[in-house]
Formats: sequence, C-alpha cells, structure tokens
Amino acid sequence: QGHQKRLADIEAQIKELQPLQKKFVDVNAQLELQTYELTLFLKRAEQNEHHKLGEAVKKLEVELEEARSQIEEKELAYKNCVDAVSTLENSIKDHDKNREGRLKGLEKKIKTIKAQMQAASKVLKSHENEKEKLVMEEEAMVQEQTSLESQLLSLKTQINTLTSEVDEQRAKV
Repeated sequence: QGHQKRLADIEAQIKELQPLQKKFVDVNAQLELQTYELTLFLKRAEQNEHHKLGEAVKKLEVELEEARSQIEEKELAYKNCVDAVSTLENSIKDHDKNREGRLKGLEKKIKTIKAQMQAASKVLKSHENEKEKLVMEEEAMVQEQTSLESQLLSLKTQINTLTSEVDEQRAKV
C-alpha cells in the first residue's frame, strides 16, 4: 500500500509537469509564427531602396537565429526531462525488490528533474521576452520605412512642382 501511495504521488508530480509541456509547445508555435512574419517582412524589405533598413533586418535575422538555437537547446533539454520521467515511470512499475529505497531515490530524481524543468521554463520566458522585443523592433522599423517612403514621395512631388515652375519661367523668357 505504501508503494501505491508513492506511485500515486509520483504520478501526481508528473501531471504537474504536463502544463509546462503545453506552454513549451505554445511558445514554440508562437516562435514559428513570428519567424514566418519576419520572413514576409524580409521579402518586403529586400525590395526597399533603403540600405540601412536592410542591415537592420539582417541583424534581426541573426538575433532570431540565436534565439532559435537556444530554443532548440531547450527543446532537447525538455525532451531529455520527459524521457527521464518516462524511464522513472517504467522503473516504478517494474520493480518489487527494495521498493522503499528505490522509491526514495526516484523521488529525489523527480525533484531534480522538476527543478531543471522550472529552470527551463524561466529560460523560455526569457526567450519569449526577447522575441517580444524583436517584434517591437520590427514594428518600429516598418514605421520608419513607411515614414521614409512618405518623405520620398513628398520630395518627388516638390521636384515635379519645381520642374513645372522652371518650365513655366522658361516659356515666359
């Protein structure tokens, strides 16, 4: 009966870890969406005449690639944690001998894994914040691009007006 209670406790601890997995999957999906949006932005930026904006986009790409790399590392750490939990579950089901001693060891491992997963969650939150910062920078650059395009259009209009005035003056002379 003690074994059943410990098994139930460990299964409860495993269920506590499951929301972290969902959050991780959600964050990963958000990253993919932001990556797609950045790709669309890059296609528009390539057609723009403003070299400075192109350089800023390249910098964003590098930062995004670094964030992706860090996410992949965290995915691997998360997978290792899930595998470890799975191994622990199987181990609990399989053995009869030395139950108490082994259960205490397994509980200690689960606590360690839980701490690792919490640390991974904090790092993921940090990456979410970094991603949000990159999105805000991207939006600012889009606004800057729009402003520059508006200025360019205004200057072209002024040039056309001045050209017309010069033509009128020539016609009078």
